[in-house]
Amino acid sequence: MTDKTIRVLADSIDANLDHLEKQSSLVYLQGEQSMYAERYSSNGKAVLYVEQKDNGLINSRTKKYYFKNDSLILVQERNKSGNEYTDTRVFLRNNIAFSKEQRKGSSMSELLTRPYLSVKSIRDNSIREEGYKQNVRTLDEAIAGNDQYEMVFDQFIDIPDENIIQLKSKAQNGYTASILVRETDAFIDSIKAMPGNFRNEKLNFKWKVEDKEAVYVPVAAKVTSAKGLNK
Repeated sequence: MTDKTIRVLADSIDANLDHLEKQSSLVYLQGEQSMYAERYSSNGKAVLYVEQKDNGLINSRTKKYYFKNDSLILVQERNKSGNEYTDTRVFLRNNIAFSKEQRKGSSMSELLTRPYLSVKSIRDNSIREEGYKQNVRTLDEAIAGNDQYEMVFDQFIDIPDENIIQLKSKAQNGYTASILVRETDAFIDSIKAMPGNFRNEKLNFKWKVEDKEAVYVPVAAKVTSAKGLNK
């Protein structure tokens, strides 16, 4: 595959996101930084992973991993740091990076008008395929709620016009996660009435991510774009 054919394939994946199976992680918080992951699959095989990291007004990053037949073919990253925007693309063939290009701008609108420029000596620019594979494994863990992303119930926050399920990591000083509850059901009523019975327990529920926020999906509702935690 060439960088051109890889771009065409990536554009095709992006254009068909609504027709792919989508699974989302919770929105994990640690300090000022938030993180969540999405996986898009076709016929049971992942074709795209998306990692979103945000540190408030300081910086944000969106990183995408595109696959064909289980092989990583493109890593696309967009960074915003202050008023500087950067897009980077790394093309891979047979799991080996062969091309890297980048563009920069002082605003999003300016960035999108800039052409990509080739970055020479990709080995000198820290292109490590094994590092990418480990990143993807970490995103799978975030989506499944395993290892460092295994969360248990901490508290139920009940304030006017808003209810929140607060989770905490089983690991010390780990992540936390908040799930906004807009609609209640019997499960939420139970947690609200007797939160002590659920404390430090792993909950089984569904959610969806809207505007970088996890939103609870009531039991009676149907959702295809989110995956609940396993007991």
